[in-house]
Amino acid sequence: MKPSNGWQHFCGLVFGASALLTLSACEPKVEVRGHLPLESKLAEIDIGKDNKNEVARLIGTPSTVSTFDDNVWYYMSRRTERWAFLEPEVVDHRVLAFYFDDAGVLQYTQTYTKDDLREVELSERETPTSGREFSILEQLFGNVNSFRGTN
Repeated sequence: MKPSNGWQHFCGLVFGASALLTLSACEPKVEVRGHLPLESKLAEIDIGKDNKNEVARLIGTPSTVSTFDDNVWYYMSRRTERWAFLEPEVVDHRVLAFYFDDAGVLQYTQTYTKDDLREVELSERETPTSGREFSILEQLFGNVNSFRGTN
């Protein structure tokens, strides 16, 4: 018995939809984080003359300011791609650093790229604390006297 024309059409749609889903699964998931100023705006900055207020007016406030020196501003951007269940891969990473003097005047800029990234190893050690450890009973009943009212 030969299938009807409607059945062939339905099978073709199912096959086409599954092929489309399979092909779309091959697209990486792209994430862009951060903000980099436009090149045209960066060209307007005058090193040695512009101060922090002028730089912020031209290109916006920085992504972050240095922890130990508020005269260093960072504008950061990172683009990653993730394929299916794999770990994300850093495709592009740029940091623009702006260095100001104590008077707040821009002295120079530096660009850091993906090649400047370093892997930092985390320590699994514990920080020792002073005192002693309490048992479960001491923790449960240790504050019984603190609930009594003072006269």
